[in-house]
This record gives sequence, structure tokens and C-alpha cells, in this order.
Amino acid sequence: MIENKIELFDTFAKNLESVNGTCYKTSKNDLAETLVNIYKDNGIESTCMLETELAKEAGVVEAFRKNDITVYTDHIRLNSETAKGGITEVAYGVAELGSVVQASDEVDARLMAIMPDYYIGIVKGSTIVESYDDMFDKLSELKPFPKYVGFITGPSRTADIECVSTVGVHGPLQMSIVIVTDL
Repeated sequence: MIENKIELFDTFAKNLESVNGTCYKTSKNDLAETLVNIYKDNGIESTCMLETELAKEAGVVEAFRKNDITVYTDHIRLNSETAKGGITEVAYGVAELGSVVQASDEVDARLMAIMPDYYIGIVKGSTIVESYDDMFDKLSELKPFPKYVGFITGPSRTADIECVSTVGVHGPLQMSIVIVTDL
């Protein structure tokens, strides 16, 4: 049993990193700067994202543009194949395996999580639960139930018949999750 939020966030980060994802913790006020730094550190010059209320309040689009990072907030289907990054705000996090959960009717959110080479999920700290059992309890309470629910755990991995593992065939090569700790 996880006793507090810090332990919950640390468990989430440790389990995400065990499947080759990276985890960042930030405040709402520092979210835009954190995302810009991730993009600069990884040489990513373009991204697709839905401009959620959180992204608007944090000034994410403006921060990207100010730092010469191309950001597409519409025509996602046209731009998701060529943009190097994709950002979505996810509904939940599951500490047990470092997974995030998309629960949405928005098709573009799915595309941004699988098409670009680098995927970033933004999760509010208050929506991280300890276990899959807790997550399914949360999902069962959703009314109406969303058209799409997807569990995302680390970068895309697959293997051929000879068990040769390959990353990025059916989704992103890299994945990061940003926990907004004060929400």
C-alpha cells in the first residue's frame, strides 16, 4: 500500500523507467518550460498536440513557438506522420506498471500517441492511481463510457518469430510522461 503522493509518483516513475520510458515531475506553472526543455534536449523541432485547458493555462503552444518549435493544434491527421513529437493530456496514470490511460472520444489523441517518434503524455498527479484494480474501478464509474480507452506502457515494442525485439514499429520510439504534481 502506497502511503503518500510522493511515494506514488516515485513508484510510477520507477515502473515507467523499467519499460524504457522517462518521467518528469513539474508544476503547472513550469509545465511549458519542462516540455520545451524535453524537446530541446531530444532535438525535436515539431509536434502535434490538442490544446487542452491545462495546456492553454500553462502557455504551452506559445512557449513552443517562442523557442522555434513548430506546433500543430489542428489538422492532426495530416501532420501526425511528419511531426517528430506528439503530446496528449491523459486521463489517468497507473503506478503499478508506469502506465498512462487515454479515455477519450477524440481520435486525434490516439494518433498523437502512436504516430510521432516521440510521445509525451501529461498526467495530473491527482489522477494517478496505485493499481490496475483501482484504475478499472475508476473506468467503471465513467458515464458515458468513452469511445476509446487505451493503456500506454512505454515505447512501442514488438518481436519477430526469432524473438528479435524492435522498438518503434507500431508506435513511438521514445515515450515520456510529465506528472503535473500540483494538480
